[in-house]
Amino acid sequence: MERLTVGKIAKPQGVGGELKISPLTDDVNRFKSLKSVFVDGKNYNVCKARISPNGVFLTLEGVNDRNSAELLRNKDVEVDRKDAVRLEKDRYFIVDIISCDVYVDEEKIGSLVDVLQYGSADVYVISTKKGRVMIPAIERIVLGIDVENKKITLDGQAFEDLAVYEE
Repeated sequence: MERLTVGKIAKPQGVGGELKISPLTDDVNRFKSLKSVFVDGKNYNVCKARISPNGVFLTLEGVNDRNSAELLRNKDVEVDRKDAVRLEKDRYFIVDIISCDVYVDEEKIGSLVDVLQYGSADVYVISTKKGRVMIPAIERIVLGIDVENKKITLDGQAFEDLAVYEE
């Protein structure tokens, strides 16, 4: 069964086993609808999820005190892919586009190796023969993403205008 990482356990919160989560999703409200999660390969039922200005907090069945919560520190919080949220059109899970081949005007230039998430737009990091290059993931430059065929197509002129090469 394929899983998606939705957060990382930052620390125990209080003495009752509650966990503070560093979310790895663009919509923290998704945590409210979680019924179960996987931590370190083990399935846990979610007893409570709360969102506050201080972060995302989960209470998991069987994690009843600070000591048991401490054992989960820095572990990934995963969900079954089939239970994951449905994405809007032209939205993708990062895990699905990493390693896609990247084409500029039908010429393969490299592959996507990372997605950096910033406020206004994600930044795609592409490994090329000339080194790593970064581009904003905006409509002007990204013409298409074909997850099934692992292919991202970029506009050549926009690529030349916006690409930033690492030195």
